[in-house]
Amino acid sequence: RRRGCFSLLRINENQKSQLPCWQRLIDNIRHKSVRKKTGSRIAAIQILYLHHFNDQSLDNSILTFNKYYKKFLLEKLEIKELDDNLLHILLKNFDKKKSSYDSIIQKHLSNDWKIERLGTNELNILRLSVFELKFLKKYDYKTIINEYVSLFNNFCGEPDFANGFLNSVLKSD
Repeated sequence: RRRGCFSLLRINENQKSQLPCWQRLIDNIRHKSVRKKTGSRIAAIQILYLHHFNDQSLDNSILTFNKYYKKFLLEKLEIKELDDNLLHILLKNFDKKKSSYDSIIQKHLSNDWKIERLGTNELNILRLSVFELKFLKKYDYKTIINEYVSLFNNFCGEPDFANGFLNSVLKSD
């Protein structure tokens, strides 16, 4: 049911419909100025994926990402570097208040949903978005919601779920 979109495949133009999910997201980005932030969020999701599924430390996951995936992501985004400050903030704060993020997530899921029902990427994307919306508060909330709805759609599907969830989180105290 869920798409597991982590692989970084090189696909020619004739296979556009088979592009990795985040590549479709990159193709929709219009301004290079936001590509560094988008790239940092994509990198955070991929690093957290490595961290969880390879059962390795976050530091080792960062090293793995930098060695095998970063160059390809930078090329596809047509940028020379990620927003390293944002990436560092996202990863540094991910585990610090995970229980707080999870409480907020559970509170804003519908009665039919439990947090345990969410896939790893879904949960990580929601945690990152809750952190940026409720704790970091550095960027415009509309930008954050649009960015994470797009990321959720491309990594997990169901953008309506993400949009409704994030708007509910935003409206809460």
